[in-house]
Amino acid sequence: MKSTLAANRFKTHNNKSKELVASKFHSTLRNVRIVINTGIDKNTGQPIKGKAASFKAVFINNQSQWRTIATGASFQPGSFKSHFGSKLTAIEDGADNASTCKRCGTKNFKAKSGNVVCANACWTRWSGGNSKPRKPSNVKARAQAARNKIAASQKKVKPQNIGSKTQNADHYSDIKVGQLVRVVAGNQSFDVSPFAGLVTKVTTVGGRPHDLLANVWVQWMHNGVTEKMSNYCNPSSVSWLEVVS
Repeated sequence: MKSTLAANRFKTHNNKSKELVASKFHSTLRNVRIVINTGIDKNTGQPIKGKAASFKAVFINNQSQWRTIATGASFQPGSFKSHFGSKLTAIEDGADNASTCKRCGTKNFKAKSGNVVCANACWTRWSGGNSKPRKPSNVKARAQAARNKIAASQKKVKPQNIGSKTQNADHYSDIKVGQLVRVVAGNQSFDVSPFAGLVTKVTTVGGRPHDLLANVWVQWMHNGVTEKMSNYCNPSSVSWLEVVS
């Protein structure tokens, strides 16, 4: 089972439960991870009584919270190999087809209240009756500039290099306007996203104890959407930004 997960780029979680849980980035969707609960005891390798294996797709929002946007059908751990491929394809399709927020285009999820809402809680940014989001300026020009920069640099980020840099301690990345960045998954997996973005704005937060903390605006090259993030990196957190070039 572990070899099958590794071959498909799944990284195991360092979770407290005895169940083996793993995840990977979605093949095409930004900030979406595919998670599998295997129903297998990670210490003994044996099926856990009463536990079924299942996939789900989660969206990692601006607060690094995991929001479930699609769930797959369960299957018995004993039939893992025969079901793995088809179930993985089904959950990736489910994430692709999951509903999106009409205001900002982010994936929706079902809250504890039962309501289907934006995974980024974008409604908190709208004031009064204005429900229209602001469109990023010069979307096409900036997206093309990001593509050109990637083509010129032809640099690749290797997960093992990122891991060696960040696994010892948390830090604040030195991110500047005009640099290319990628999202790196935490939980000690150091899995690198397949998408990249162009840094369009950086502002320092200031004030102790956040002298080095900065807000970072990233325009993702594959869709032109600009997202506000930060330069704080922690190996135990869900995700963070690292510079490509």
